[in-house]
Amino acid sequence: MELTKKSIRMCRLKKKTVSQITMDDDFIVPDVKPDIEKIILDDGNVEIEEIKKLTEKAELRGKLSYRILYHPAEGNGLCAMEGTIPFDEYVNIPDLEEKDYLQVEAEIEDLTIELIHSRKINVKAILTFCVNLEGIDEQMAVTAVDDDSPVETLMRIMRAAQTAVCQKDTYRLKEEIEIAGTQPDIEELLWSQCRLRNTQIKPLDGQLSIQGLVHVFCIYRGPEPHIPPQWLEKEIPFSGTVELPDAAEDMYPEITTRLGHCQVDIQPDFDGENRSLSLDMVIEMDIKLYEEETLQVVSDVYSPAKELEPEYLSAQVEEILVKNSSKTRLNERLKSGTEDNILQICHVDGVLRVDDKKPVEGGLMLEGALCIKVLYMTDSDSHPLQSMKGVIPFQYKAEARGMDETCFYQLDTGLEQLGASMLGGGEIEVKAVILFDMLVRKQLDEQIITGITEAPIDLEWVQKLPGIVVYVAQPGDTLWKIAKKFHASVDSLRQCNELNDDTLSPGKRLLVMKQIEEAV
Repeated sequence: MELTKKSIRMCRLKKKTVSQITMDDDFIVPDVKPDIEKIILDDGNVEIEEIKKLTEKAELRGKLSYRILYHPAEGNGLCAMEGTIPFDEYVNIPDLEEKDYLQVEAEIEDLTIELIHSRKINVKAILTFCVNLEGIDEQMAVTAVDDDSPVETLMRIMRAAQTAVCQKDTYRLKEEIEIAGTQPDIEELLWSQCRLRNTQIKPLDGQLSIQGLVHVFCIYRGPEPHIPPQWLEKEIPFSGTVELPDAAEDMYPEITTRLGHCQVDIQPDFDGENRSLSLDMVIEMDIKLYEEETLQVVSDVYSPAKELEPEYLSAQVEEILVKNSSKTRLNERLKSGTEDNILQICHVDGVLRVDDKKPVEGGLMLEGALCIKVLYMTDSDSHPLQSMKGVIPFQYKAEARGMDETCFYQLDTGLEQLGASMLGGGEIEVKAVILFDMLVRKQLDEQIITGITEAPIDLEWVQKLPGIVVYVAQPGDTLWKIAKKFHASVDSLRQCNELNDDTLSPGKRLLVMKQIEEAV
């Protein structure tokens, strides 16, 4: 007997672990930097440099980078200071194997930078690591049976979302940014910040298509000391491809992105003047692609010539329930808290945090907040550049019909738009558009046949069965069940009883002819 089998390959979530570490350190202002009078802006970034799999745990090595922009104690200019805090964290992960796939997301839960005195700052941070342990599960299902003796097979349709790709990759972007002709040359770059906006990644045949925007904001000092600090803000669109031989256009993507390395440097132009900036950025991607396939599998089998015993396996397969992209708008008024008049808003930055995700009827309920920082210019002679922080809470339901607590989902969030405008009286209006991209997979319990054992037929028992019988259909009966019970074939039942389809009503009389003599 020859069995044709089909592989069903799925990426299983084996374990989900959340770990936190607290950082608290003091830093001295370098001797080349002036004293700090007031911190205007602060920012931080966490970078995982190495993930090492150990016995039932993972070692995460990386660093927290921080930076501040401040008013010096003397003069009206601006100064910047930056530093790093390394970490080496062990996360317990039972059942971790070398072949497993680790997806690690690091997030700064809280960052507080305070001035101790003019020559020392204190940096406090809470880092959260979300670790998903996933293993590749591969099952072989029988899809066809070929044998010299007559064999009856019952087929059924099964849908399965198979994992076609499960890997990490990067996309590198290099751009040159020119400053406006009305602005002075760049003497010193004080502050640079890059944010990804509206990133979209789609599978194509043999590659991934990636596009989006990089929002760049920089503050710099010009060559003349009497000129106030300058800033530039620019959105740089990008598009490109990443080679991925196993990708296909009809696959479902589950791809998370994060900004890895990002460097902004002063770049001299053709005349040797510092009137441009170079951007070197790396986007890190965790890539999973699902291929939804409709399989015809054997669900039961028998033969009138021998005993066949199917080997069943209870398998959990997945199907794509929904792929949903949606957005919501936020609009909030915030009080600046300064007594000085706001002349101009220079920049607004936002970090989106989703604090709670709860499956509800028809979708996923999300609660979180948009944490913003607004940098603005005032009429103050001593401290013209000031900033404020604010939190805008939100609640949103991402639609997904048929979703429940047993489903697996991947949620990606991002900012499509973010802006602020002055209203007067120290009030600032912040407007934002938040993007939600969700892929939901539903888990199904399936009985699949992985093998069939053969044995000689019990002729004595079979020969006791009547050669011809009139059978009265019972509730729940099918042609398959009746044919298997009397060692007949479904085709013979249809022919003898002149049936056009397989529909049976309870009480229907059927003529059944045993086929064992012919088979033997």
